Amino acid sequence: MSVSIVIISYNVKEFLQQCILSLKKSCTGVPHEIIVVDNNSVDGSDKIIKDEFPDVRLIKNKDNKGFASACNQGLKIATGEYLLLLNPDTMIQEDTIPKMVKFFRQNPEAGAAGCKILNADGTLQLACRRSFPTPSVAIPKTLGLSTLFPKNKLFSKYNLTYEDPDKQIEVDALSGAFLMFRREVYNQIGGLDEDYFMYGEDLDYCYRIKSNGWKIFYYPKTKIIHYKGESTKLASFDNFVVFYKAMDIFVKKHFHKKYFIFFSILLRFGIFLRGLLTFTGKFIKKHLVMIFDGIVLSLGILIAHNIQPGPLPSYQTLYSMMVFYLLLWLGIGYAIGLYEKRELSYSHASVASVFSFFISLSINYLFKDMIYSPRMIVFSFITVSLFLPGWRIFLLSLQRRRVFPPTSFISKALLSRRTILIGSGQEGQRIAKKLQAHIEHGFEILGFVDKKYTSGRLAGFPFLGRIKNIREIIKLHQATEIIFTTDRFSNDEILNILDKIIDIKTNIKIVPQDLDFILGKSSVEKIEDIPLVEVDYKFYYMRNRMFKRLMDIIIATISSIILAPFVVSYALLIGCKFQKKEYLGVNGKSFQGIIFYKKKNGLRKNLMRFPLIWSVLNGNISMVGSELLSADTKDRHLHCKPGITGLFQLQSNHKPDQIDKQNYEHYYMLNYSLFLDIEILLKAILRI
Repeated sequence: MSVSIVIISYNVKEFLQQCILSLKKSCTGVPHEIIVVDNNSVDGSDKIIKDEFPDVRLIKNKDNKGFASACNQGLKIATGEYLLLLNPDTMIQEDTIPKMVKFFRQNPEAGAAGCKILNADGTLQLACRRSFPTPSVAIPKTLGLSTLFPKNKLFSKYNLTYEDPDKQIEVDALSGAFLMFRREVYNQIGGLDEDYFMYGEDLDYCYRIKSNGWKIFYYPKTKIIHYKGESTKLASFDNFVVFYKAMDIFVKKHFHKKYFIFFSILLRFGIFLRGLLTFTGKFIKKHLVMIFDGIVLSLGILIAHNIQPGPLPSYQTLYSMMVFYLLLWLGIGYAIGLYEKRELSYSHASVASVFSFFISLSINYLFKDMIYSPRMIVFSFITVSLFLPGWRIFLLSLQRRRVFPPTSFISKALLSRRTILIGSGQEGQRIAKKLQAHIEHGFEILGFVDKKYTSGRLAGFPFLGRIKNIREIIKLHQATEIIFTTDRFSNDEILNILDKIIDIKTNIKIVPQDLDFILGKSSVEKIEDIPLVEVDYKFYYMRNRMFKRLMDIIIATISSIILAPFVVSYALLIGCKFQKKEYLGVNGKSFQGIIFYKKKNGLRKNLMRFPLIWSVLNGNISMVGSELLSADTKDRHLHCKPGITGLFQLQSNHKPDQIDKQNYEHYYMLNYSLFLDIEILLKAILRI
């Protein structure tokens, strides 16, 4: 075997496939073996290898071992005279492998060599020829002098930008994207240093090669394309910080005696500064809307202070109100979910404004000598209620007019909806095409996830992986939207999946089959003929359950006090009696409830069920909930309390089957809100 090629793969299925295809063309006539070490990819990379490249030797890791460790796994089983470490996000020129083999045979002093590496735009990738980062080399690079003076030999030693890119030269180090070396080198110095997780291991290996008397060459007479960053952009670590940590390891290991104290302090300061900047940047990005709301809120209060009729409150009063109202408004916004998954929801912003206003008035009434005047609160409420929902409406209107290009900061930070489609069938592909056609809604289709692997692209989008790895796929691709298609997944399956990802900040939507009418306009987003119903498993949120129970108690209490005397008197007058009945409760449990019963001429259900108001008070049922069933029902398992009314109870035009009944329950649980309960109750009352 002349050449053994070792490729480390991590969630770059399409690039890996292209890389192997180009390798096979380049290796024509050259005895070779290809070894792929997969670092626990979830996108089906291993299946691609098994199905399409059965001759490739595959090592499948159960976790991400890092680049150096995975390389050593491949090198241990390699049998070639020459060994090549190759990134999967590369495309090899047809003559690359033969020319590199010929170069080594003509240059016996060469221990390692690398070819010219180009970026996707055709420019030279500077890392393909480097010098070791001694202080005289690294300091100009760190200070940016090499960028300002790329042709100056004093400042540009690290990437050798003063050298002709088409000139063969001896160098200190090469890029790990394409690093070829002799079997004798490997036998002499062993594998890569596994102290390096990512970055630095190629620099370290080249240093060890040169320290053992071998030469390293940059050979530009053949070239490859490297789609830089594809192998690491889905990684769960900060690449820049990992890079500087790798440099720190390198300096400690090789420059300890000469430069350790000086250079280590410099590098450690760089790591700390980068970490601080990264943390600050991520915090600002994560809380960008909240920060902007704080600015707009302060502006609204300042305007309210100046437009109200005199005499104006003192600035001390103004500042105290600003701090108080700022904390109150943002706190309420956070409590109702505005900053969880609804940052641009103008309806939630309006609700937060109203709640804040009434709470402020209440506090002002209780502590009127300590806070500020009601007049100031009223004017602040007016300005805040205009500004906070207003900027959201304005921004969304600009988005629909396609004012912001997809690559702009606003589109990426606020309006971009990185979307994964769950279900790769015909319905999923139809939805993908519709969403792609309506870019004004901001959906960026990342790809499909399904129960089984699917090869190739679907509707122009990649297959990202199997549903069992959905948590990892969401995190890897930083998805903000998940859309389920019900032609591939049942409601029970969707519930089970949502249970696994409930802690991940992702908006969940579903394309229902003939059920979009039951949820109300506020929860349905239309993309032409596709209703995207938002689902969020909100029924299980503690605050929602508390509000629901409070509403049940209030309504049942008021009904008992005001209506019970009239309804009970009427029922007894027409000959009704009280009757106990066993009902099916949550999770198969049963409970006793009291209803009205009359043998002759029956009763309307609404009147018959009135005594169940008292079961609402003791918590056995709810005002709004699942279907009310007798305890001997064997074919149903309720996930939420039965209700006096509910989505199912509102349907009078047809008799739903068992699947429909489960659908009503599931959609209610997934899309629960206090407003939805109120809407259902109002519809039930209007029907009576």
